[in-house]
Amino acid sequence: MTKPQADQFRDFKGAFIPKDIWINPELSGDEKLMWGEIFALDNSFGCIASNEHFMKMFSYSNERKPQRLIKSLKEKGYITVEIDKKDDSRTIRITGKYRHLDDTHMRDLAAMRADLIGSMRKR
Repeated sequence: MTKPQADQFRDFKGAFIPKDIWINPELSGDEKLMWGEIFALDNSFGCIASNEHFMKMFSYSNERKPQRLIKSLKEKGYITVEIDKKDDSRTIRITGKYRHLDDTHMRDLAAMRADLIGSMRKR
């Protein structure tokens, strides 16, 4: 059995949607599921799944459904979407406390924190 292409990059965390997302009345059921799938696919280089992947995953009949959900999640501040026109690609990332940070970002944050603490001690 051949896995779908997006699965090769999937850091499968299970069907996990945090409580604050799950019970959020601002989000529709479809938005919550879309957020969960993006969260599962958001790894160190972001979620690069296509609308076709989301269509197959959720049995949507056309591309407009995932496009609308992604747009809505972006407008509500739950994800960021970066479009690279040169490569004709899209990268989606979770925002807020569930955002994935790779080791490089964590080292950068630790260095910035150390610099800030060091500058405060000099005062």
